Amino acid sequence: MAAATGADGKKYTEIQVNLAKRLSDAANLDELEALKVVEELSAETEISEPITEEIVWKAVDTYWRERSSLVALLGELVSHAYENDSNPEYEVIAAVEELRSQSVTLIKRLLAQFSAKVLEDAPEYFTANAEYLDSWIGQSLTEQSALLETMLKLTYSGNDPKTELPDAVITTLIGTQFGKQQKYRAKFKVEAMDYLEDIRLLCVILSIACLDLETLFSVSINESYDSRDHAFKSARQVQTVNSALQNAERQEDLGPFILAWSSVLSARIVSGNGDQTELRRLAGQLAFVSMESLKVFQFLHEILAKDLFGKYSKYGSAYKRMLFQLVEVALLDHEPKAIKDFENLAACLADLLTDDPDICQLIWQESPKLGQGTLEVLETARGRFPVQFEPLVRLLGALATGEQSSAMHAIYYFRRLPTLSHLIPLSSPCIEVDVQPDTGATIIRSRQDVPLGILPGRPFQMLPEGMVGSLISGENAPHIVQWRHESSGWDLCVVMLDAFRQVNIDDFSPQSPIEIAHVKAILDLFHSVFRFPDGARELVGIFSEGGRDHSIISTLFAVLDQCSKFQQPPLDAIASCLACFTWLCDSYVQDVWLYLRQASFLPSVVTTTVPFTGLGRVQTSGLAHNILSRVECIQGTYVVTIALLSLVQKLTTNAQNMEIWDSKELRCLKAEVLFPCLVYVQNEVFVNHESWHYKDINDRFVIAAKILSIFNQTLEDLPLLSGTDPSEYINLSTLQEYLIRNFLYDGGKQLALPLVSIIGLGPDLSAFFSKYSGLRERSEIWAMVLQGLKFVKNLLRQRKITGGQPSFLEVYMIDRTVGRANSSLINILASYCDFSCGTEAALVSTDVLTLLCSLSHEWNTKPSFVGYLGTTDQAQQLVSTLVNRVGDDNQSCDYRIALWSFVTITLTTQPGVATLFLSNDRVDPATGLFKDHSKGISINSVLNKALDILYRSEEILESESEILPHALHFLDVLWQNANDHAVLVRNLLDNETFWNGLGQLLSKPERHTELEMGAWEEVHLCYNRDPLVQVCKVSAANADQRSRGHALRIFALAIHFHLATSGSRTGGLESLPKGIKEFILSCIHQELFISWNQTIPITHYHVEGHRDLKAMRQHMSSPFDYLKLAVRRWDEIYDTDYLPGDSFMLDLEKAGTKLAWGGQKIEHKFIRTILHVNLNWSIVHSEMHQLSGWRFFVEVLTSDLGTSLWSRAATGRGTGTYYEFVNSLLDHIERDTKGSVVLRDARQTCCLLLQTVIENASVMKRSDKKNLAAHFPKIATKLQKLIQSPDLNVLEAFQSSVEGQAAHLSLMLTVLFCYRALHDKEVIVSLDSVDYETLQKSAILLLPLLANCFSVVVESHLLGKYDHSDTIVILLALLEEFCHPVWNPHPALWIPILRNVDVFRFNLYLCGRSVASGDYDKRPSFFEGSLHYLLALANVPEMAAYLCDAGVMPMLTHNGLTPLLQRGEISHLDEVHGDRGDWHQAWCMMLATVTSLLRSMSTSDAFIQLLIGFVQLYGNQISKGLDTSTDRPLTSAKLEEMERISMLFYELSKHDARVESLGGSGIIKAYFDRALFILQHAVHLFTHPHTLASVIFPITREEHKDKEAGRGSALSTLIEGKLAAVVRNILSAILVWTDPAVILTKSYIEWPIRKLMFPPTMNTPVYDPASIGTMFDLVQYASTSLREWEARLEGKTGGSAGLYQDSAEDDKQKNPSSSSSTSTNSSKTSSRLAYFGDLLTTTTMTITPAAASTSTVAPPSSTPLSSSTSSSSTTKPTSPIATASSSSSMDGSSAGSSKPNEPAFATLSTTTGSSVRMILLLEDALVVIATQLGLHMYDPRRDAAFRRDIQDQCVDLISTLNSAQRMLQRFENVPVQVRKDGLGTEAYAQILSLRDIMIPIIKHFAETKINVQ
Repeated sequence: MAAATGADGKKYTEIQVNLAKRLSDAANLDELEALKVVEELSAETEISEPITEEIVWKAVDTYWRERSSLVALLGELVSHAYENDSNPEYEVIAAVEELRSQSVTLIKRLLAQFSAKVLEDAPEYFTANAEYLDSWIGQSLTEQSALLETMLKLTYSGNDPKTELPDAVITTLIGTQFGKQQKYRAKFKVEAMDYLEDIRLLCVILSIACLDLETLFSVSINESYDSRDHAFKSARQVQTVNSALQNAERQEDLGPFILAWSSVLSARIVSGNGDQTELRRLAGQLAFVSMESLKVFQFLHEILAKDLFGKYSKYGSAYKRMLFQLVEVALLDHEPKAIKDFENLAACLADLLTDDPDICQLIWQESPKLGQGTLEVLETARGRFPVQFEPLVRLLGALATGEQSSAMHAIYYFRRLPTLSHLIPLSSPCIEVDVQPDTGATIIRSRQDVPLGILPGRPFQMLPEGMVGSLISGENAPHIVQWRHESSGWDLCVVMLDAFRQVNIDDFSPQSPIEIAHVKAILDLFHSVFRFPDGARELVGIFSEGGRDHSIISTLFAVLDQCSKFQQPPLDAIASCLACFTWLCDSYVQDVWLYLRQASFLPSVVTTTVPFTGLGRVQTSGLAHNILSRVECIQGTYVVTIALLSLVQKLTTNAQNMEIWDSKELRCLKAEVLFPCLVYVQNEVFVNHESWHYKDINDRFVIAAKILSIFNQTLEDLPLLSGTDPSEYINLSTLQEYLIRNFLYDGGKQLALPLVSIIGLGPDLSAFFSKYSGLRERSEIWAMVLQGLKFVKNLLRQRKITGGQPSFLEVYMIDRTVGRANSSLINILASYCDFSCGTEAALVSTDVLTLLCSLSHEWNTKPSFVGYLGTTDQAQQLVSTLVNRVGDDNQSCDYRIALWSFVTITLTTQPGVATLFLSNDRVDPATGLFKDHSKGISINSVLNKALDILYRSEEILESESEILPHALHFLDVLWQNANDHAVLVRNLLDNETFWNGLGQLLSKPERHTELEMGAWEEVHLCYNRDPLVQVCKVSAANADQRSRGHALRIFALAIHFHLATSGSRTGGLESLPKGIKEFILSCIHQELFISWNQTIPITHYHVEGHRDLKAMRQHMSSPFDYLKLAVRRWDEIYDTDYLPGDSFMLDLEKAGTKLAWGGQKIEHKFIRTILHVNLNWSIVHSEMHQLSGWRFFVEVLTSDLGTSLWSRAATGRGTGTYYEFVNSLLDHIERDTKGSVVLRDARQTCCLLLQTVIENASVMKRSDKKNLAAHFPKIATKLQKLIQSPDLNVLEAFQSSVEGQAAHLSLMLTVLFCYRALHDKEVIVSLDSVDYETLQKSAILLLPLLANCFSVVVESHLLGKYDHSDTIVILLALLEEFCHPVWNPHPALWIPILRNVDVFRFNLYLCGRSVASGDYDKRPSFFEGSLHYLLALANVPEMAAYLCDAGVMPMLTHNGLTPLLQRGEISHLDEVHGDRGDWHQAWCMMLATVTSLLRSMSTSDAFIQLLIGFVQLYGNQISKGLDTSTDRPLTSAKLEEMERISMLFYELSKHDARVESLGGSGIIKAYFDRALFILQHAVHLFTHPHTLASVIFPITREEHKDKEAGRGSALSTLIEGKLAAVVRNILSAILVWTDPAVILTKSYIEWPIRKLMFPPTMNTPVYDPASIGTMFDLVQYASTSLREWEARLEGKTGGSAGLYQDSAEDDKQKNPSSSSSTSTNSSKTSSRLAYFGDLLTTTTMTITPAAASTSTVAPPSSTPLSSSTSSSSTTKPTSPIATASSSSSMDGSSAGSSKPNEPAFATLSTTTGSSVRMILLLEDALVVIATQLGLHMYDPRRDAAFRRDIQDQCVDLISTLNSAQRMLQRFENVPVQVRKDGLGTEAYAQILSLRDIMIPIIKHFAETKINVQ
């Protein structure tokens, strides 16, 4: 055994061998056979040590299932071959045919096994344990049943002679007492006894089947009978059977065989073989024994009620057909009227005929062969009617259950009764007795009306006089007279019902004319006929012909009311009456509803008068509840409740289907009837049904299934008219809302418990009844569980769709444990995958799990389902089963799709469960980790199944197409969660096969269908008008497109993951894994990107479909809103309950049920149109999905691989491919959407893709500016036309809703990116003049539209209608860009446009909203944009007055920050958040805005007064901003505030006299007092770099990150640059204040006293105000820095501390919260030369060209914005350094990340780079020194010593100036290219200007002689 090998040739493991030994001992099985069983078990589950009893039991169960399956397979093979004997396409199997030719031999062997099995001893392993023995008994009975079923199939399938078969069969059956002789029968449980009963019945059927009655009947009715055709030729065999029968005990099980055997013997009599007298005697004797002694017909009637013959039995109809042949053969030898047990014979035939359309149809044939005996029985019953009432009624009722034609035959047959028979004494005075002269027969005549009744003395009708009848009773029997009187049985039945309804309940007794049994029989007959609408109409019409006062429907309601009032109500009769109403709903719906509303049986709502409150509505339970509680619950039978539930179910369906055809009144009536019924069913039946007593446990399952079916019907309906009329008190929607509210929230545990119990106990109940072959119970359990799962799914779907708080039901389901094993409900739902309750239940349970994953993920505390899956082994086993199912091609496509959805959603909602799916290996108990965690992809994992599907994609698309996109969606989501499964994802990255599979999927041609490519008018003609083919073709094409979308996303996600985890974001294409790189290169080489971009965005949407539906609905009989047929999904991907044609958008099935009832041609066309609309919508959905994937793919490639992507075009076009790509997108966007939302969505996706491509194409913006200048203007112009096109209708969309605005934001953002890309000085210089004019024209054309949109959106936002924050951000940025002088150089043109729509006022409102003292995190997203736009407007001189009129100053002085600013509490550092202070940036922007307004409004005294008030109001905050305490950190935000304050006071210094006259005399003096401290402190920091480094502190998160990453030098450079800007602002203010022109040209007598403020003292400590010495230190610092810079240019040294970086690099180091310089353009390089007036010998000034870009830098003497376009120079002192402004950046979701050069219209700036900054700083310092020295050099009031000190300082100044001049002159020797690369054109011009300034200053001081007294 140890050396044995398995089927694969491998040796068995030691664990397998040990388990096989234990199995062999337990089941008495050969060890080698046991090994095979263990091998099979190993394929299903993993076997590990130790071998537990559970594992052994699984092996035993596997062995048992194999045994039973083998026997059953044998029977199925021969049966299938027999059924296909006449099929020419069936391929004959030789082995099977051999079995059929030896069937008798095989049956004998099986009989021997059956006999042995009956008496078999159980192994000791099972006898030691009662539970094990019970299982063994169940298996033994299962095998016995399988043996009997196989023998039955062999019996009728075999083609060999059956002569010896009866002897063998009957001998074995008698020997085993028809299976009842069981070894352990005493230990059988009740369920085992039921199973044993089925075995007994199978034995009875086998005994009949072995006689081949079908052949016997055929030869018996054949007139040319040949004895050689007889099956039993051998007299010996006949004798053997006869002997066996004679020796057997007379038991009822033998009755059918004896009856059949008597017919066999009768057939031999006819043949003339053998001793005819003896055979005749024996046949008669056997027939008598079977019919009289054994009561064979009664026995058959009893066994036909068993489950074996019911609708749940697989072979029930075949077994009934055998018994029918038995009865027919017996009736060949016996006349029906001669059979004493006639009533049981009729009852037996009724059972056989019921629900068998084929047999029923045989009876009504003109000359039936099979069925002739039954027809004779029917005639006999009609002759005895009504004295024998039930046989005829029962037979007709059974015949009516066939097809509709059979029911119509039954109606007409019963309508014409030629005779009536009843009991009547011959002495009755109403008759006379006579004798027929010829025959001597007794003749009865009626002399007067004869009372007709079933029993004497209880008449219910009078027969007319003059009738003639005959006596048909025998001697010594009651006299039965058969009147020859033609009448209608239907009239007689109605008369009987009328008589019954008139009976007084109190006087009702068994002596009443009508018995309850008769009423029950009549109602059953009605019920059978009413099943068919034509039959119901025919029968009701027959009743109407008689001119009755009451219709049959009212009579039935009266009967129902009568029966319900009995003390002991007849439950069967009530149930039959309710069944009649159920079927009448199809034909006489209005009558039924009206009577139901009036009947007291159903629950109802009664309107009563409530004291003090008026009318009230009270719920009443009706008589139904009385019967339930008083009778049914006590008796344990629930036929009335079940019938009532069936009626309510039918009523619900009827109300839904007839909704659009009913009048408003009838709809209200139906809702008022249904609502109390629903309340009753929920609160009285559903809540309590589990606790009731049941005689038949199956009733419990039936009740639950019907209740849940009612609930599901209610929830699944799509009310089309409900809610449209407010006058309706309740409607169908009310029912839905009631159920949803109660079960999800209000009902609590009372409703959740029975619901959870139903779905939780399903597997246990199913296994229990399957163990004993409880087919009926198991079927009902499956139905109950399925309905319960569907109901839970519907409820959870509603909860997911509507949102809100977690419902009680979902929480209860996750926490609930049920069953004997106390398993969690999650575990049970997952365990349905073993199909314990059928495949459909497995599918729905999977959907429920998917919904629970999605819902629980929304909870605050998210539960993990891993803990609910049981032990580790149980969880792994469940997962293993699910993984096997998802990869099993034999499973249904719907189930596999549901499994893929569940597995996929766990990746995002249940990572623990996802890990189980991805590993699918056992957990190491020592570590708790999965053993293969480091091994990558497990062979048995779900990932491997997905890869297998991918590699077979073409095959999958041809067979089960929908599987492929769901498997790829799983891979897509896996990549989205790559960080959680990094090991697996990295393995996939290196898996070239995987990438090749995806690449092949994308590279093959797309699938298209005729439906998408053709015209709408021809859609229905496609594929030969075959809807099924249309659906299949569309499904395959849709699956292909969705799969492509997922494949594109996977490539994009993989690229992003690789670059993110590799640490290289700029590695380019070469750094990608080989498989991905080859795919990208292949696409570039084949130009697939261009071709895909031309085809993928095309959407084949047929707008005409919906328009046709709209048009048709107006012409239908009952118009309704067809959009109410829309299918609501809880998720576009995970909700899999939709099909391309059936329910993708509109519910085709619901449309059919609601329109087909009264549908005409237009309704049928409407339904067909819905099919094609669904198909087209599914096509569009797939195309949109692919387009979305394409957009994501391109976005990732352009952002991560932009350079590699656009520069590797195969044709060598380079970046030209980029513009071709963009133009293709623009072509798609320009397409007419025809007013369709779908096409607008497609266009919106293209717009978003275009936005991304334009935004992320940085390679074009930096390296290909020439092409950019050539193409971007055309792109921008196209975008302008698109935005203004009527199809977009932007303004109307912005006025409608948030969604309408979102549709156009991407286009506006793209325009913004285009203009910003063009807003570059190099690009503008390259622009063609025509293009430049076109761009300006487009900007001017767009400005009015943008202004209108801005006003509309802001007004809506301020009113609180919608949140338009993102929209406002974009519009602000666009307005800021288009108002820039580059695009709109004439403010007089655009200011009126903005003013007319109140843009200024609305922006001030936004600013007020933005600046608040609340939580900084809750500031609006337009916070920065609004302030920046306000600042931009303030920088336009022409705008300043308008802003002041609009109230800008009051807004700045009265806002949410005013109290904090007054107290000086706005801090630059927020220690709590670790970032810049909350509102510090807003304060800086306020300072910048005021400064810009001052430049333009300096002539206005009113404004100066407002500004003085501003400074005084915020004095504390200004003082705090100028604080230079050395113990405080120096931050970029602090310096920005200081820079802005110094700029403001520089501007104020220009108007010092007016400020003093207007009441601000002290503010400038106070500023200079503090500024000198700042100057001294700054110069000290400049000259002590270590001290400077010690006080620098990072404040923003970006600065902290740079410092942690070792990039601290960037922050140092930023701080030093900002400090230099502050110093220069102070120096410039000093110059303005001291007025050099006056000091150096006028006599000291003319000097104003206020100018004399800087004493010429020696150098002072760092804490004291600055002095002349401080200025010399500053000059030395700037000169030294410039020398180092010169050395770096000449290559002598590496430079200093990174201070002198290039312009672009310098800008990058700025505080992200500050913008780069945007500044104004200078009309001259420097105006300092004018300060010296006539003293300067050289007055030549260098003029620099006006810059045209925002990236240019304002020189120190930059003019205001209004003069930026002027080419003339000015000598007026101007802004030294414009204060840095924040970039008008937008939220990342709207505008992407901001770049330093992006602000389009900020007016405050620093310099371009540190090199220029040092030049300007040196210039200002030299001028200040010269001015201060001149201030005292010409002052005769100074003493000689002091003047001598001044002279010494002048000598030092001359030396410094000469040194600086020589250094600057050497710059001319630097090569031109080095100068440009190192300095830039602007910086070099500043050097030349500074050199020219030095010459006159040196000459002036060198030639001046100081007279020292």
